[in-house]
Amino acid sequence: MNHLNQSEPLNLAKQDLIYTRCYCEENIYMLCKLISEKDEPSLEFCNVVFISNPNKTIPVWSQTACVDAYPVVWDYHVILYYYDNVRSVVYDFDSILPFPCASEEYVKKSFYPNLVIPDMFKRYSRLIPAVDYLRGFASDRSHMLKDGLYHAPPPTYPAIKTPKNTMNLPEYIDMEYTVDPIYGVVVDENTFFKALQYRT
Repeated sequence: MNHLNQSEPLNLAKQDLIYTRCYCEENIYMLCKLISEKDEPSLEFCNVVFISNPNKTIPVWSQTACVDAYPVVWDYHVILYYYDNVRSVVYDFDSILPFPCASEEYVKKSFYPNLVIPDMFKRYSRLIPAVDYLRGFASDRSHMLKDGLYHAPPPTYPAIKTPKNTMNLPEYIDMEYTVDPIYGVVVDENTFFKALQYRT
């Protein structure tokens, strides 16, 4: 793995990474974990992004789950972005765009920022330093259970937990939860786009 610097983002082959369909929060966690193990200094350039809203209805284009030119409407989605004052790229396991994808291209093709959408579909983002995400995230995967059955098969590795938590995924998804700084900060879409160095 190449070390992150101001001219080159993480050199990662998508097909070589751990991925489980419908568990985007864990896919990004495992990506952060890999970075911390193989190239820990790189982690300071990485931020985890939870995208959702109070209605849990966020439209995202260019996803593998999209049909034709229509967006998929997720309850939440999780990506990783890297920014080193020179380059800004996004890692999205569920996108058909390049991996990683230049942030400007990702914003244009995933969110259509100039498109006016109803309030119920407006997106908010929770930005969490990757190092904090590794320290704080926990999921027992109970959100995927219904009547004792998983909506989608869970990852084969053990559930992620911390010394304090076995399940705090809802706090990350809830865009109104701002109690503990380890959960990062919540911003509106325009602020998020600016963080990704997107220029309208």
